[in-house]
Amino acid sequence: MTPRIFLFLQGPASPFLRLLAEAIEKQGASVRKISFCLGDVVFWWPRESDFFRGPENEWPVYLNCYIRDHNVTDIVMLGDGRAAHAVAAETGIREGLRVHVLEHGYLRPDWLTIEPDGMSAHSRFPHEPGEIEALAAREPAISSGGLYRSSFLTYALYDLAFHIPNVLLGWLVHPNYRTHGPVHPVIEYGGWILKALTGRKRRRAAEKAIAAFLTPETGGNAGLFLFPLQLPGDYQIRRQAPGGDLFRLVDATIASFARSAPAGSRLLFKVHPIDNGLSGWPDRIGRTAQRHGAAARVFVADGGDTNMLIEKSTGVVTINSTVGLTALSAGKPVIALGSAIYDVPGLTFQDSLAAFWQRPSPPDPDLLDVFNRALAATTQVRGGFIGREAIRAGVDNVAGRLMETEDRLPLAFRKPRDAAFFRYESELFPSS
Repeated sequence: MTPRIFLFLQGPASPFLRLLAEAIEKQGASVRKISFCLGDVVFWWPRESDFFRGPENEWPVYLNCYIRDHNVTDIVMLGDGRAAHAVAAETGIREGLRVHVLEHGYLRPDWLTIEPDGMSAHSRFPHEPGEIEALAAREPAISSGGLYRSSFLTYALYDLAFHIPNVLLGWLVHPNYRTHGPVHPVIEYGGWILKALTGRKRRRAAEKAIAAFLTPETGGNAGLFLFPLQLPGDYQIRRQAPGGDLFRLVDATIASFARSAPAGSRLLFKVHPIDNGLSGWPDRIGRTAQRHGAAARVFVADGGDTNMLIEKSTGVVTINSTVGLTALSAGKPVIALGSAIYDVPGLTFQDSLAAFWQRPSPPDPDLLDVFNRALAATTQVRGGFIGREAIRAGVDNVAGRLMETEDRLPLAFRKPRDAAFFRYESELFPSS
């Protein structure tokens, strides 16, 4: 057999990737690593890595030469949205390598994703119910989560350990590197500090908004619609959503709601739990709702219990958040405006957004069970990127999947990596 030689690119800000390398080396594979910044080195230490310091336009040639010179057979990376990772996925597929994309799990909590080729629109996971049923055949039911403890403090400390060396010495060591986030880390940390200082005020405002959202209309049975916001810089927004701009998508959703939702219906935007506060969602959404004459029916909550809000809602609007799967599991109607792995006929609403406000329909529970079993069997493993027990389980399970010789999702399901088609783009942005 040809020896497996894995090339690791960027991973999560945690020791996960280093421990994963050790695990697959114990199974007879070889591992190489390309680092792009000092933050990568922090979590790879004391292992050695090669350093790419060139400008972005030199990366494709560098990578091609690296693959050839080192006989690389597999590429492993966190997500396929970062520019360097998108190039790596395309290069690996073209050269006949096996491309493995890691991410937080589609199923939550306590799961990790490991997919061939890419995620969302690039995922091999099928969208036809019959093909999904075939993948789920003889697979067991999914057990509940709650297996591992998570710590926001650990997450924050790991994030600092990644970014601080880049901020202090990056200009000297890797001047061409640009963070994959939408803003400079110093600006982002400033947002977090301000958010912490205004925590009590934000909680009171969230409680007030949620209470107003849930207060029943007199003599009416109007719909309550929840829109769980994602992060504006998320690559699932930038590359896998119409317009690639969360702010435009929110504006367009409010405009559609104002035009088409029944009188008395209400719409609540829930801010993402790790949003840094720089987006100014309450003011931004408030102004947009006012402009469309819906200020009394549109609310924003920077806090609150997402599961409770899903339970109380008539329907959930999302771009491609994993909260969409949570809502489907609660039996709630869901519409996915971007590329989402769960956007399957019979699960999500397939008609227009205007129609969703009027007549949202729930998912088929039998198809949802089939979908979850197929997803777990092909793209999901137990574990996490943060926390000792979660990392240990994740490393063992991901290593096991990486070392398999047959893909769990066949090549016949591979999708082209050209521009994605977004079903709702013309409805949301008719003048584009």
